[in-house]
Amino acid sequence: MDDVLTIGQLAQRAGIGVSAIRFYEQKGLIDGPPRNKSGYRLYSQKMVERVRFIKNCRDLGFPLRSVAELLKLCYPDNSEIECPVVQDRIQKQHELVLKQFEELNRQRAKLERLLDACPNGNNGQGCDFIQIMLD
Repeated sequence: MDDVLTIGQLAQRAGIGVSAIRFYEQKGLIDGPPRNKSGYRLYSQKMVERVRFIKNCRDLGFPLRSVAELLKLCYPDNSEIECPVVQDRIQKQHELVLKQFEELNRQRAKLERLLDACPNGNNGQGCDFIQIMLD
């Protein structure tokens, strides 16, 4: 019985919540496991690696569709990983993150301008808030 995990044990070892595991099952990223006589889901130890892989992809911002593609590319049965295809997916995600970073920097700069727009709480006198918001 040491070679199987309950959903709670899997969640703990993978560093995610039980609801995330159920969500991954619902979306087809992991297979629903067999159940014991008491109805508990029993996961293999190997599932920890797969769930961590999914979690790390999600932490990098990959959408579920891309995670599913990466799983197929990186966990094929008896074949080599298709590095050029994986690299392409990574490159696309990198470009998306760069665009998001640029947008966040624009937002940060505008917020800093807004903070400076009404210095010393001057009750709106000399405040450029509205003009900055319209820019």
